[in-house]
Amino acid sequence: VTVERKIGRTRIEDRVVDIIDLPGTYSLAPRSLDEMVAVNVLLGRQPDTPRPQVVVCIVDASNLERNLYLVSQVREIGLPVVLVLNMADVAAERGVTFDPAVLSERLGLPIVTTEAHRHRGLDALRTAILQAADGTRPATSAPSILPPEFQAECDALGDLLREWNAPPLDHFLRQRLLLDAGGWLETHTAQDRSADLLAWLQQARARLAERGCPVPAVEARSRYRWIRERSEEHTSELQS
Repeated sequence: VTVERKIGRTRIEDRVVDIIDLPGTYSLAPRSLDEMVAVNVLLGRQPDTPRPQVVVCIVDASNLERNLYLVSQVREIGLPVVLVLNMADVAAERGVTFDPAVLSERLGLPIVTTEAHRHRGLDALRTAILQAADGTRPATSAPSILPPEFQAECDALGDLLREWNAPPLDHFLRQRLLLDAGGWLETHTAQDRSADLLAWLQQARARLAERGCPVPAVEARSRYRWIRERSEEHTSELQS
């Protein structure tokens, strides 16, 4: 759906499952309340919605590089993720081929290929959802793809917020606060110290630029490098 979450209920084997359909997005860089809803639900910060047990990322298999950008962000949230490569038939028609098993290993995520309009692959998806929910290892946030210089500024921001006795932000949200100049978080965080926070963010971004990590370009550069390293060897586009 476009601007709000929807919740439906279904049964998978003997389990009743609530499915939350979040607003469609290519990125978890919230610049509006609607986009912030998706982030808050995934982080368990939405008061009227329990935190999901599993995240299902549905991407267009014929345009993997663009869509894996969102996946690279979601994997840092700290929840089990199932990656659905939908429109596999369209990808094949366009000459895009990939090895789901190898790609799954490289990304560190279970992958299901589907043709949803033909109801193909849905049983495999249901199985993958239950397996992810029943995983024996607790979900942990994947290491951030962004460089160490950026992570150091995120840690310093956490220290600053504690000094101000501001509500704590987890690492993912501190990343977004630094990256998304003028975004939702920047205008709605630490309101009683908003001028101080804005000044600190500007200084931190200047320091990062001096170290070769300009914001926001460093995120796209880092994430697309990560995507290419994991997908180029295992996907190909046939020449016509």
